[in-house]
This record gives sequence, structure tokens and C-alpha cells, in this order.
Amino acid sequence: MRLLVVTHNYPRFPGDPAGAFVARIAQGAARAGFEVRVVAPHAPGTSVRETDQGLQLHRFRYAPEALERVAYTGDLHRGALWSPLAALAFPAFLLAFRRAITTEIRDFAPEIIHAHWWLPGGWLVSGRGTPYIVTCHGSDVRLLERSALFRRMARPVFRRAGRVTTVSRFLAADIGQLLKGDSGNLVPLPMPVDVAHFRQGLAVPKTTPPLILYAGNLVPSKGVDALIRAYALLRGRGLTCSLRILGEGPERQALERLARDLGAPDVSWSDFVPQGEMPAEYGRSTITVLPTRGDAEGLGLTLVEALLAGSAVAGTRAGGIPEIIEDGVTGLLMPYEPEGMAESLGRLLADPPLRQRLTDAGRGRVESVFATEPATARFLQLYRDVAQHHSGN
Repeated sequence: MRLLVVTHNYPRFPGDPAGAFVARIAQGAARAGFEVRVVAPHAPGTSVRETDQGLQLHRFRYAPEALERVAYTGDLHRGALWSPLAALAFPAFLLAFRRAITTEIRDFAPEIIHAHWWLPGGWLVSGRGTPYIVTCHGSDVRLLERSALFRRMARPVFRRAGRVTTVSRFLAADIGQLLKGDSGNLVPLPMPVDVAHFRQGLAVPKTTPPLILYAGNLVPSKGVDALIRAYALLRGRGLTCSLRILGEGPERQALERLARDLGAPDVSWSDFVPQGEMPAEYGRSTITVLPTRGDAEGLGLTLVEALLAGSAVAGTRAGGIPEIIEDGVTGLLMPYEPEGMAESLGRLLADPPLRQRLTDAGRGRVESVFATEPATARFLQLYRDVAQHHSGN
């Protein structure tokens, strides 16, 4: 079967976390005997044509390299294009993306298309006569809340899709509510995670003093400012611990200033690291935290990876996080505000047996749900079902 994957996020180099879950499904399809091509944006330093574990990757150019800043930031759907360079290149990005998809449909004649994120990928493949499925990851669902314009754009995309998958039950319910009769045939399907890779973190010694880790985008919705305030409260109460913030985004400088202003200049900062280094990052951490605000969290795969590597986890009740953290069973659910957050983190830091019990239970649960082979197999069967249904009509 010929599968075309359309995405604005795909690993740019070995170990790149950008779109790693997209690559995992595509690579799994290639191993299963599918002919697979992937269309993704070019990024500085990448090639236009690549071979990646049995599949063909086409990275379309849309601007000089200095202006290729639209994708891979984690911020495309957040009103975003906060970089002036990205905003300048966006119209050319959409036109080039459409041309690349048109070329692949013409030359490759895919039997099924898998578009990740309904915008831009799903929107660009809709109405072309080729059966497709759309996977919503969270940030694209939040677009539907913003305006009637986005909902009008989305309705035909979802209505024409052979199936719409989401990374959590929470997102499926949101889409159903926002689009009602035009929400398509929704099914929650977990993204595959490389269980063996992240389990390497189990062999990494824990850092002393205990380390709290945040790994993700530095944008307002992630609530990192509340985490820094909670950390300052813990330190003010005499609790010995450290905080590491691993990520990139427009809030970085403001967050660094906040840490200094709160008397916590010892916070450790790092840009994103290759996926190959993440098991050790999680493994040496006592707690991995996801302090997201509101509903801006489709699921929270960071928590899955952390549990596999032996880190206890804590998160807010945002979005799909409670589908990973069952409070008091696989981790702790925290309030959004710093005082309550500090109380939850302090409880975990002070009680090693509790941490161990929660981590063991959480690791067992996520291994059964997110292991690469069964999670990928569910997508492969979906491709076959949608393509067969289309050919029978």
C-alpha cells in the first residue's frame, strides 16, 4: 500500500524531538511493507530529498534558509508566528506546501494520506479525491475555539476525512463539541513511544539534591512561570532541591528574569536536546512536571517518556494529562497556582516510597498503551480500512 504522510513537523536530524511521533508511525509503516513518502517543510541544514529508514522524505523549500522559520517551533498554531521572519514567510510556506502535496499525489498516487494536524496538513489534502485520515495533536484543536473562521475552514476537512484520530479522549470530546455534526468519524489513538529507548533512563543515577525537570516549549500556556514560582516557594521553605528547564520558545528571557527576581538564579536552563539524551535527562530527575494551564495540552507525551525512564510525574488537570496521571495512582495532579503546585511537589520530594509506588504503577500502565508495535499496528489497520472503504464506494 502506498502511504503519503503530510506534516509540518518531522525530525530534522537524528534524535530531533520535533515530530518524532510522526516519524515513528511512518517508519513503522515502511517496516510493515508499505511504500511511504513524507512531505514536510525544509529547515536550515536539511536536505530536500532524504531516505529515512525505508521511506522517502521530501522537504519542500519555501524561502531562503534565513526565512525558513515557520515550522518546527511548536508555535505554529498559537497565533503565533511570533517571529517576524516566520510571519514574512508564511504565505510562501502554504503555497509551497500545497505544490509539494500536489506533486506527490501526481507522481506517487498514494492509496491513503495521513495528515498530521488538521491545519495546515489536513486542510491542504482535503478535497483532492484521495482518501485521507487526519490526526489532531492538540494545538490545532485549540484553533477551533478561536473563531468561527477556523471552524468553517475545518468542517469540510473533518467531514471528508475517512477517519479523524486524536491523541486523547479529551481532544475527541472537544472536537465533537466544537464541530458537532461535522466532526467526522472520531477515534482516540495513542501515539507510539519507543519504550526500550526511554527505559534506558532506569539505569541513570538520580541527581542529588533531588531534581525537578520541565521539558517542553516555553510558551505562556505551558505554565512554566507558575512552576518557577512554586520552586521559589519550596526553596523559601528550606527544602533542598533543584530545577531544570529544558526547552525553547518566546518566553525564555522573561522566565529567566522571573527566576532571578524570585531569588532562584540557580535554575538550570537548556535548549532542547536530541532524543538520544532524553532518557538520561528523565532518569536523573526525581520528578518531571507538566504545569500546563487551561486546556492547552492534548495529552502530554513528556509524562509518558518520563515514567518509562523512572521519573515520578506531576501535572495539572489540563487537557489530556489526567489520561496519563491518575491522581495518587500513577502520579500527582497539581493545582495551577504556585502554592498548590509547591505543596504537591513537596509531598513527592519528601516521600520516596510514594514516588516509587506511583512511578512503578505509571510505568506499567504506559508500557501497555504506548508501546511502538501495538500503537503503530492500530494506525496501519486504520489505513487499510479507510483505503478499502474508499475503493468500495
